Amino acid sequence: MTMTMTVFRRCLCLLLVAAGSLGIAGCGKEHSFEALGGGARSEVTVTILPRASGDASTAAGGTAAVAGYGHLQGKVTFSGAPPSLPPLVSSAQVKPDDKSVCVVERIPNERLVVNGGAVQNVFIYLQKAPPGTKRPETPPAEATMDHKICTFLPHAMVVQTGQPILILNGDSITHNVHTFPVRNGAFNSGIGPNDRKGVTMTYRNSERTPVSVKCDYHTWMSAWHLPLDHPYGAVTSETGEFEIRDLPAGKHKFTIWHEGTVLAEKEVTIEVDQTTPLNLEFTAADFKLAEGRGPRPRTVVLSVVH
Repeated sequence: MTMTMTVFRRCLCLLLVAAGSLGIAGCGKEHSFEALGGGARSEVTVTILPRASGDASTAAGGTAAVAGYGHLQGKVTFSGAPPSLPPLVSSAQVKPDDKSVCVVERIPNERLVVNGGAVQNVFIYLQKAPPGTKRPETPPAEATMDHKICTFLPHAMVVQTGQPILILNGDSITHNVHTFPVRNGAFNSGIGPNDRKGVTMTYRNSERTPVSVKCDYHTWMSAWHLPLDHPYGAVTSETGEFEIRDLPAGKHKFTIWHEGTVLAEKEVTIEVDQTTPLNLEFTAADFKLAEGRGPRPRTVVLSVVH
């Protein structure tokens, strides 16, 4: 074999690799190349096969064909007698100027909220958008987070990436909202007394677990935000119930998360035009009631609104 032919074949291999990776137009057709080997002209025919379909269209979710859609509905309950939690804050932790607002006896300990056996503030969600994700026709409405008696309202919420969150203050003292995300930049903004115009924040990226939210002025204050880039997430209500609608038919693995702890991961099969039940029961041992403020942000941006 001559040196010229060897070099040509190596170049031809590289050409084929490049054609396959770039998806050259004209896939499925034969292409001819002329080569010189041993002084004689020879022709090599190359057939470039079409790229396998489906990979590009399903990677981002929402474009793959699915058999249909169904819903998930369920309830989270507590087995046994729930523990009696200590007061969330002591009088010594409250500054003298704040005592008329941060009334210790009225500040709830929301680390575990059980109402008649129903568990509130449990997140149920998919960590990634599945193929066939049904996107809402209109952007989600503005969400609201408020302050009342030195407590965040609500304690737990699911939001969409890009969805505005209006932060209000119903207390007559200054608070601040400080988030500790992993995949987003930290938000740290003060909000003045009785501010009903508020400040607005958004999450640009989806998070794998809920984001810890704190007030640096009143360190016992705690809340959780779960930003998702798809609509398949919910938080249990006062009755422990939740619903997630318009899931693509098929198998999905749901994360069940509460106060820093993954309670379970459940695989559920969604049937077309059906509502699949998912009822969950946990004991005191399952609720580890994690402390912690979450990962510290690398940068802090602080602005105070008066």
